[in-house]
Amino acid sequence: MELNVRAVNLTFDEKTNKLYSDGVEVPSSVRKLSEMKDVIYNKNFINEKNKDDVLYYMFRGAGEYKNATIFEAHKIRYDVTVVMPYDLGGEFNKTLGHYHPICNEKENLAYPEIYEVISGEAMYLLQKHESDDHYDIKLIRARKGDKVIMEPNYGHITINVGKTPLVMANLVNSTFKSDYEPIKRMGGGALFVTNKKRIVYNTNYKDTSVMDLNAPKLQFLDYKKSIYDEYLANPEHFIFLNRPEYLLWKQDNWAVKSQMF
Repeated sequence: MELNVRAVNLTFDEKTNKLYSDGVEVPSSVRKLSEMKDVIYNKNFINEKNKDDVLYYMFRGAGEYKNATIFEAHKIRYDVTVVMPYDLGGEFNKTLGHYHPICNEKENLAYPEIYEVISGEAMYLLQKHESDDHYDIKLIRARKGDKVIMEPNYGHITINVGKTPLVMANLVNSTFKSDYEPIKRMGGGALFVTNKKRIVYNTNYKDTSVMDLNAPKLQFLDYKKSIYDEYLANPEHFIFLNRPEYLLWKQDNWAVKSQMF
């Protein structure tokens, strides 16, 4: 499968689950079932036979070597993640889930991130601890070509709700480490999506408000380009990845303040 990037030839081999950049294999890491023991719905699902099953593949800094200068200049990283279609004990396969650290202490804003669905069907679970026991929850449905912002201060989990591998890319600040512990401590995200597309709420979250949304079209991006190519052409469109205060909710959509990056 050829990815939608023009600046570099990225190809995912579905038989070997390897990613190639201009014919050179991109290093990868994997998430195994045993690492998900704290966050899945069916806590009795994992056993000696399936514990080493690979749930998803992560390719960090994919294809950046060819345009390293502009990625390094703004401390931005381009990643590719492939989430396999896997029955997680009655639940759709998903990522472990994490939060990002605060980067703007004055306004208490964490680093955001932007995702792009290259192939497959996704649900993005975003959750924010507002006050006391209350969590604001957004469940965003996305298909091929959709781009979704992981908003500042929202933890996020990607769920593959399709029958094929979910191939997606992201742009994110390259200098921080994600925090997986809060979601582990809560026994997973605020809700679980069963393989019959039924929502089951996590009872460890006492007070939640949930919005079920389709991915909005981001007016400041060119949907004819991949986020990789768009970043090369207009890096200023992605200033919010380092400066979340430049990300604005405007007329039911996201906008970015005009600013040189």
